[in-house]
Amino acid sequence: MYIIIIAAIIAAIVVLRRPRKVRYTAPTGKAYNLFLDMLKQPHLLIAGATGSGKSVVINGLIDTLMYRLPFDKDGGAQLILIDPKRVELAAYAKLPHTLAYAAGFNPSAWLSALNQAVSIMDARYTDMERRHLKTYDKGDLFVVIDEWANVYKNGGKEAYKAVLRLTSEGRAAKVHLVMATQVPKANIIPTEIRENFAARLCLRTANAIQSRVIMEESGCETLPRYGQGFYVTPEGNTLYNIPYVKDEEIESNLAWWQEQMRQNHVKWG
Repeated sequence: MYIIIIAAIIAAIVVLRRPRKVRYTAPTGKAYNLFLDMLKQPHLLIAGATGSGKSVVINGLIDTLMYRLPFDKDGGAQLILIDPKRVELAAYAKLPHTLAYAAGFNPSAWLSALNQAVSIMDARYTDMERRHLKTYDKGDLFVVIDEWANVYKNGGKEAYKAVLRLTSEGRAAKVHLVMATQVPKANIIPTEIRENFAARLCLRTANAIQSRVIMEESGCETLPRYGQGFYVTPEGNTLYNIPYVKDEEIESNLAWWQEQMRQNHVKWG
């Protein structure tokens, strides 16, 4: 009798200590086709002069991702965010999607975030090899770099090597790089990296040379200062008016996720 009671107590303790599966539900809302298509691409390069709309695109992409459930065994989305200016991606740092947020002038944190992404990619390939898969069958990881020029200039060879690996090997592992820069110059985006971005968004550039670096022809230098860009994919170049996701929409989605975390007893930040 005592043995049965002790066994029951032990079983109860095991159940109580077992990690509770956190369940989230995603919000509903409008997701623009342009952002949906960009998120389907292996990698995305966003380039344009200051004030041309790069941050608008990044916010639109992450807002679209917020309509998807966080990563779990059934799929979803994860984020690694590198934000040298500290302001563009800060609002998303506390999302359950976000694995790492490297903010401010902190090259060691940038490299740590990039290396974490590489480690995840390598682990996925190991898992794929074990299960004889050619493409990873779970959630996508999006690595977002808000200003690549800062990271490249100050992260040196290590940043270059990490980004080169992610862009050249990430596709099958569903590890995607979204990289933005206001310095679309050949010495900032070396050919070895640039060639791995089949999808590119070229906003207004300072001159035709910078336009050719991004989309291999001139034209971006003639765009309006803000709001239009050539979306380059293997299918060709298409001129788009860039959708603008209002701050209220983003704040609403963030509030939704904050409430989801509260319901699941997960600390917001």
